[in-house]
Amino acid sequence: MTGNPLNQQTPIVVIKLSSDPADAARGREAGAADFWGACSSLAEALSRVQSLLLLKTYIDEQAKSVMLSLARSIEARHPLMNGHSERMVNYATQLGRSLDLPEQDLHELRIACLLHDVGKVAIPDEILLKPGSLNAEETEIVRQHPAIGESICAPLKSLRRILPLIRHHHERMDGTGYPDGLCGPEIPLMARILQIADIYDALITDRPYRVALSSEDALKILNREAGYGWLDDSLVRKFSQIRRYGQYFPIRGRSMLASYYA
Repeated sequence: MTGNPLNQQTPIVVIKLSSDPADAARGREAGAADFWGACSSLAEALSRVQSLLLLKTYIDEQAKSVMLSLARSIEARHPLMNGHSERMVNYATQLGRSLDLPEQDLHELRIACLLHDVGKVAIPDEILLKPGSLNAEETEIVRQHPAIGESICAPLKSLRRILPLIRHHHERMDGTGYPDGLCGPEIPLMARILQIADIYDALITDRPYRVALSSEDALKILNREAGYGWLDDSLVRKFSQIRRYGQYFPIRGRSMLASYYA
């Protein structure tokens, strides 16, 4: 039970029927969150459960705040990347609104943008900031960051729904991406949205290995990569329309979202 990080937000309570200290020790080793004596009534038991769940929720939200601070600190260490995730929020939210995504999905998309690269905390600066091309070994190290980020965020219940976005934002539509080689509709829609926002912002800002491109040149690269089968062509075309003309009206009738699974 405790081996799976997704179960760590489920409080386990031991009902002590004896005063033997060995029972408490065994329960603690097994991961028990609390030890209770026999409850005098169902109402008392429910009240205790409610208090325990509220405490767990409070701790989870505090941990999420720490995680967001960690993600911001990663960017702050690298001046050329500072503000990258916040700009992504703007780009991704505009694209999500154009698809008429519900507010809950847009909220999760914003959080995913802020945390998508939290796994880079495990990547050495000499690789992240290398001014030239990465060798095969360095590339493999960098490619571990989506899975690392997922692992970092997995214990938090409040982040559970964005785990696929963190893990899959470097997949490609033709299956040549990483870490799992997903194809087409196997890649979550919001991960595809995040990916486009991520690439676009990376292209229009300075990097250690090149200067920033113009918005138009960045859009041309996005469309070229969609033509190679790497990015979602429908989303890239919609995103290009938004960036060029400021149009991101929700699609009515047969939505683009529906067409992915037709």
